[in-house]
Amino acid sequence: MNNKIIVVLYSEAKRKYFSTEEHYKTELEVFPRSKVVKKEIEKLGYKVILLPGNANSLIKLKKIKPLLVFNLVDSVFGKEELIQIIPATLDLFTIPYTGTDAIGLSINSSKFLTKAILNQSGIPQPKFQLFTNKNIRLDNSLKFPLIVKLNESHGSLEINQDSVVESENKLRNRVGFLIDKYHQSVIIEEYIRGKEITVLMIEDKEESIILAEERIFFKKEKYPLYSYEAAWGEKEIYDCISYKLNEKIKEDVRKAFKILQFKDYARFELIIDKNGNHFFIDPNANPSFGPYGTTSGPFGYLLFLNKIRFVSIVKKIINNVSRRFK
Repeated sequence: MNNKIIVVLYSEAKRKYFSTEEHYKTELEVFPRSKVVKKEIEKLGYKVILLPGNANSLIKLKKIKPLLVFNLVDSVFGKEELIQIIPATLDLFTIPYTGTDAIGLSINSSKFLTKAILNQSGIPQPKFQLFTNKNIRLDNSLKFPLIVKLNESHGSLEINQDSVVESENKLRNRVGFLIDKYHQSVIIEEYIRGKEITVLMIEDKEESIILAEERIFFKKEKYPLYSYEAAWGEKEIYDCISYKLNEKIKEDVRKAFKILQFKDYARFELIIDKNGNHFFIDPNANPSFGPYGTTSGPFGYLLFLNKIRFVSIVKKIINNVSRRFK
């Protein structure tokens, strides 16, 4: 093992791998972000090699024998549900790596499985149901309006005002549209109106870092939500302000992180309704890792808001990996 070499693996985003331009755009950003991460790691005195997350690179890693791998791979062949291949192979080659392992990524690659595990563990969520085709009987305990999401894709893909439906007919049309277009199952859940809160948790030996922000939307829409336009559009349509979490939410974040078998860092999307009740919407293992000024989104911005240097987080994560793979 070379104690001075770190490899950064990033998503190999080729247009032919993705069924739509919108999906391709959510992965195209990983390479430029990984170049910035490389420079940050180099500040700590390491030699850093960038490699795409494909079979050839994994074979090269056996020869390089790096100290560890920063795993920034969000899709394999354009499929987010295959990302567990990367940590599983690194485990097979006994190469230490950052982020959630194959088990945690397998769980998180399905929103339904993630929600089912959290639900079983008493973590508050909106009521939900999985649809594998548009004709499945609707659970009569679900109350409209409902929001319809792709089960295996992140990045706010296909999230817009049409995602929120107010009737069964519109629900079935939306479910059918998404299944036909992306060839994957769809999850529906009750739409909760309230504050949209993003929480970032970073593991630390002493005490985990938990940071939160509230999204403030400039655009007045019937259903405020973090849409594809907000995530990937060229125009800023929202701002974020620091948000102080109560101890109960922090406790649930730590619990969810552990139950879902996340490692090093994770992001959680929550809604806090008018009565102060919180609901976990979308836990995300290995969210966009990078400093403020890249496409890291909440990860980098929350560090910036709290005056935490990104390179200090890099150092913490390297220490985490060193302890975990002793």
